[in-house]
Amino acid sequence: MGLLARLFGSPRDRFAAEALRITRQAPGVRRVRYDADKFAIAAWREGATAPVWIYLANVFTECEGSGASARHARITQLVRIIMTPHEDETWEQVRPRLRPVLRAETFGQGGPLGMVPPLSRAAVPHLRELVVVDRPESMAYVTPPRLDDWQVSADEVFAAARENLQRIAERSLSREWPDEGALIRMIDTGDGYFTSLLLAPGWLAGIGDAMKAQIVAFVPDVNTVLLCPVGEGGMPGLFSLIESEFNEATRGVSPVGYVADERGRVTAYAPPPDHPDHVPARRAQVVLAHTEYGAQTRWLSAQYAEHDIDVFVAALIAAARPDEPAITVTTWTDGIVSLLPEADFVSFVRDGEIWGRVPWREVARLVELTPEPLLAPTRYQVGDWPAPEVMKQLRAHAVD
Repeated sequence: MGLLARLFGSPRDRFAAEALRITRQAPGVRRVRYDADKFAIAAWREGATAPVWIYLANVFTECEGSGASARHARITQLVRIIMTPHEDETWEQVRPRLRPVLRAETFGQGGPLGMVPPLSRAAVPHLRELVVVDRPESMAYVTPPRLDDWQVSADEVFAAARENLQRIAERSLSREWPDEGALIRMIDTGDGYFTSLLLAPGWLAGIGDAMKAQIVAFVPDVNTVLLCPVGEGGMPGLFSLIESEFNEATRGVSPVGYVADERGRVTAYAPPPDHPDHVPARRAQVVLAHTEYGAQTRWLSAQYAEHDIDVFVAALIAAARPDEPAITVTTWTDGIVSLLPEADFVSFVRDGEIWGRVPWREVARLVELTPEPLLAPTRYQVGDWPAPEVMKQLRAHAVD
């Protein structure tokens, strides 16, 4: 431990101490307690017997590199949002203010084991759809316990949020859009729900109709949408720019481009091998998968170590040769209970030796793989290698 840490504590400790002071001063708070293991603050409101938990992991990450005033303002905003009681809101009151939002697949999963994550469902690969309650100065994520309070189903919540979003999408489409060839950057100031528009059925297809071109939409962070017509020469330089924005974003979403398919549904932009965008588009998909599985690997590994769970969390490895599409690989080590990410290829390891790269589709065809419940991105638990006759077939499909 360094001198600074010994004198003043770690950055997490100092951040938690500041959050504790701010929470203690919040109106209506009578008692607070910091839980270092959870990296969270338990706060009791006046008259309440159970605490409200303020988890700090996400906001700590968001505030890295911020100045003191910006950090203080962000913590204050978080405390105000969480400590302002809204449990008395009825379904009729809250329904018009529900909005869907697009977030990274691992969003909300960085807390301790047992923490209730926000209500969500799959949107496109490695992105999920969540629902928030839109308020004048903030948004609050809907969690599963609120469904019991409102006596509604998850499907009803998502449907109401999509219905409210559709009105925003219709207003967006009614504006005058530029002709083919224009590059459009939409910057959300906090209440426009621009990135959510990709969840509105027909919105992206409608933009394409208005601009008379196939449009690729990028959402590098929660506040930015970039719309670009697909040209004959492709846009490899734009992919590089978007990847940089995604990597530098405090709250990144995706470096992948998205298009409307023939039915108007949003899907990842995946041009054919002879298209100039084929290699950069594939790289963007691999970068997103590697980012999400990487975050999940770090969190699961830390939680398993803390709770003495003897399971190895296998990494998703990204690789690419110059001017070739990027690929992902994971390793199956014989005799070790592991959680495998879904990769393009699986390499097999025994006694420190690695052989082959077997396409995932062949592994899934020859081996019964069952997804682990509640994990997103998806993982599969494995242990010993398959039977020798199965291994012989797998070897036959190895690409190297």
